[in-house]
Amino acid sequence: MSSAPALNPRPHAPTERDPASASRRREYNPDDVTADLPVEQRSLVMRLAEEVAALRRALDASQHRIAALEVEAAEEPISGLLNRRAYLREIERAIAFQTRYPMTCGIALIDIEGLDAIRASGGQGGLNRALRTIGQTLRAGIRSCDVAARTGNEQFAVVLWNSTPADCGHRVNGLQRAIAGLDLLPEPAEGITSSSAVVMIEPGMTADQVVASAEAMLPGTDVDLA
Repeated sequence: MSSAPALNPRPHAPTERDPASASRRREYNPDDVTADLPVEQRSLVMRLAEEVAALRRALDASQHRIAALEVEAAEEPISGLLNRRAYLREIERAIAFQTRYPMTCGIALIDIEGLDAIRASGGQGGLNRALRTIGQTLRAGIRSCDVAARTGNEQFAVVLWNSTPADCGHRVNGLQRAIAGLDLLPEPAEGITSSSAVVMIEPGMTADQVVASAEAMLPGTDVDLA
């Protein structure tokens, strides 16, 4: 009984490639294309190449501008935090993640009391500096995965990703202590105070429902930004 001979295919030798030559092939040089063309056609090709290069530069500039506008559209300019609309989008993103993965997320609203005294003593400029300081304090007090926003005149908010109710309460208490320790008034003894509400995102909730649940737990809300 005979068997078919085993096939021993010859291994293919690796193809050597010159990276420099490949790079040269990718580069476009109008002089190479127009070398054999009449002067008139060569001039036309060169002019078209310059126009294409100008259009590419304009496109790059437009893309950078669009990216900058997207950041501006999501940012509350005084505090440097997200604005209310971007905050709602972040909650929607957390809801979507929570429906797909075994995780829990919460949000917290923090109402600041005492900002009127800052405006009275330092004017709008003093109030703006205080709001920026509060924004910086919130950013420094949350994890890189969490998000902070200014959602009202005296209201701030955070989205706490992958957190239990106990985690959320602990982190929000820490944020309130940090805010209370800020020296924002001429007389530090007066200080500022804050109240907070923490709500866990439950299955089937919308972003508006999550925020409404938290706002209902606060003594009052004011969403018109100064």
